Amino acid sequence: MACDNSADNRGIRLLSDLNNAFRRDNRIDEYDFIAVLEPKNNRSPLVLVDHKLGLELWSVKILYQYAYNVLLGWRNREPQGKFIEPLGLVHLTRAVLLINPECYTVWNIRKELIESGFITLIEDLKLGALILTKYPKSPETFGHRKWLLRKYLDSYLNSSNGSNSSTNSVHDGFVNVDAIDLNVEVLAGNQQAPVENGYVVLPTSSFQDELRNEFCVCQKAADKYSCNYNAWSHRTWVVQHCYNCSLQVCLAELKTSEQWVQKHISDHSGFHYRQFLFTCLGSGPNREKYKLQVKQLLRKELHLVCDLIANYPGHEALWYHRKYVFQTLHQSCDRSPSAKADTMETGAEEETQVGGHGLKNQKKSRLEDDQQLLVLKELDAVQ
Repeated sequence: MACDNSADNRGIRLLSDLNNAFRRDNRIDEYDFIAVLEPKNNRSPLVLVDHKLGLELWSVKILYQYAYNVLLGWRNREPQGKFIEPLGLVHLTRAVLLINPECYTVWNIRKELIESGFITLIEDLKLGALILTKYPKSPETFGHRKWLLRKYLDSYLNSSNGSNSSTNSVHDGFVNVDAIDLNVEVLAGNQQAPVENGYVVLPTSSFQDELRNEFCVCQKAADKYSCNYNAWSHRTWVVQHCYNCSLQVCLAELKTSEQWVQKHISDHSGFHYRQFLFTCLGSGPNREKYKLQVKQLLRKELHLVCDLIANYPGHEALWYHRKYVFQTLHQSCDRSPSAKADTMETGAEEETQVGGHGLKNQKKSRLEDDQQLLVLKELDAVQ
């Protein structure tokens, strides 16, 4: 019993130290555990330097057990469970998730606090970004971010639908981001932007700023953990559900991810994300009015992957991506604008000439020649 009281007292003290650290510095952008297995002197095991937070390892288990047991006692309405103020729940859930972000029950408690108005969506996005600096592959953290972004998107749509000035950017419940001035790369060169809990905060934060920031969070997670499927899947989800596969966003992401894959040539997830972007660019409504030449982009991509293979031979991810690019380029030969023009021209001539079968065969022969030439060039390149 005395041991339990001692552990509780230490847990209370550690939780207080953690809360004070976040109170002193709201720009903490990274945290980790320090390899100190036992207390060496009578001082706080938390170290805060240059917006970096460190917890001595011996204190992690004590803090986690105290915060988790108090939370679960309150959650299960146990007789010995004490009444906890909402602010206390905010602090306890933060302590648990910083140590173990895979606790879905605690994420649900934070959802309830958000629904009740005790936590803002932006605050929880910042906490999730901070957690991903320590656990960059955490599926529960990315899952919670999706929930937050859905809520954020719904609130934006509701406010926009009630505003006469936003009718051009919202239509039938979807954000028309092509009607909004976007600069997805604005954060790429903004190294001086302030950071709060691992989350970049622009001077005039807005809906579009928060969505652009999500790409930065995903990229940092991908940098910290190679082949980070969860980070790239979340980035794909953002393009699909927050930007509706916008043409402008897909092109900007294609340019940004090109620089990334050149530095991570063995990362299958990064190349798979580029394949997703090419699929978005080659399909979907309103692509024709932009006169988008996906075929030219694919040829450029083929040159890129060929150069990477020449410089770094033997990397499996590069060869798999090359197969995708070649196959897509091969299939696009009979779907290109020039092929469609040949079809229309052939159809017009067949109406005025007898024996249109010859012209039809001639058109088919041209398409086959284009595909055969592509195959021959590929065979020559790999030999």
